[in-house]
Amino acid sequence: MGQVEVEDEILYRQMIDNITDYEVIRLVPQGRVATWHTGAQRLTGYSAQEIIGQPMSVFYTEEDIQDGMAEREMSTATREGRFETEGWRVRRDGSRFWANVVLGPIRGDTGDLVGYVKIARDLSARREQEQSLLALEMMVDSITDYEVIRLDRDGNVCSWNPGAQRLKQYTSQEVLGRHVSMFYTEDDIRGGLAEREMAAAARVGRFETEGWRVRKDGTRFWANVVISPIRDAAGELAGYVKVARDLSERREQEQLLARQRDEILELSTPVIQVWDKVLVLPIIGTLDSLRASRLTESLLERIAEHQAEVVILDVSGVPAIDTDVAQHLLKTVEAARLMGSASVLSGVRPETAQAIVHLGIDLRGLRSRSTLKDALQVALQLVAAGDDGRWDPVTAND
Repeated sequence: MGQVEVEDEILYRQMIDNITDYEVIRLVPQGRVATWHTGAQRLTGYSAQEIIGQPMSVFYTEEDIQDGMAEREMSTATREGRFETEGWRVRRDGSRFWANVVLGPIRGDTGDLVGYVKIARDLSARREQEQSLLALEMMVDSITDYEVIRLDRDGNVCSWNPGAQRLKQYTSQEVLGRHVSMFYTEDDIRGGLAEREMAAAARVGRFETEGWRVRKDGTRFWANVVISPIRDAAGELAGYVKVARDLSERREQEQLLARQRDEILELSTPVIQVWDKVLVLPIIGTLDSLRASRLTESLLERIAEHQAEVVILDVSGVPAIDTDVAQHLLKTVEAARLMGSASVLSGVRPETAQAIVHLGIDLRGLRSRSTLKDALQVALQLVAAGDDGRWDPVTAND
């Protein structure tokens, strides 16, 4: 061997020894290990003294040994000029790792097989990530009542789950790569709603909203939408995860309940015209803030409609007068006064009067009668006085 050849061999061995993340070894034609280096020892745990001369199958699982896998791989490499695979391999301590293996034949000057070169690397970490991602995808695919999709940083759809297809009617082929605004109404698209939502999610870490979204067939549904940013290891924005669900049925139920509540409130606070320019508002049950607001609104509408000059507030059906109820009544009286109507309180029972005095509520500016009949007589007198020009309804309660 010449000096140049010796130097080339030394350089070659140094090059191989510096490859520490790969196993690069030579096998004899029978598949036994002929060379060993640092990368191979690091990967499998064997030293050169322990492994040189051993069959390649020493790195295989018992199942693969019994199946003759090593022999088939060498046969395929010999026949086709190269063989590549991935699978489990075994270290010296018995632990397994997922390896990528490339096997190539080595031939002499005459073309005869003189051995194999085997290159292997540990892909366990990559496989674990792939398995984790696969498990995550399977989990997401099992969610059929929610849309769970991924968007890139510009808002284009990168993934599509069965729940999204069920909700929106689009297949993955129809939406992947398209902008998320395709599910928004025309008004929201023109208003840049999708972009504003993503910007808010990126800024504060999460964005949740409810609003109309559009299916493939053009129908709308009321959706709850949560958008969260996805950031890479450096903290840079990489995209978004978007979760949506159809709340149309719940919204319809809420609207139905609201309508029923309004109807009940309307029925429980009817404004009755008992005489020309005289209205009676019988109040029955507890008077809370919502009901008081609706009561006042309804009363003012009827005052304007009938040009009423006197309103009788009958509280005989109110079980108890407390501070809140009294304040609600006073606000109603004040609103009626601003509309030009005087107010008369009727149905004041002895216990009601005692409660008002005990609470220290000043109702001295409000006419009061114990019965609706008496209150109606006062109302008629006030209207008559007004018709004679002797009564100013704006100041009648003063």
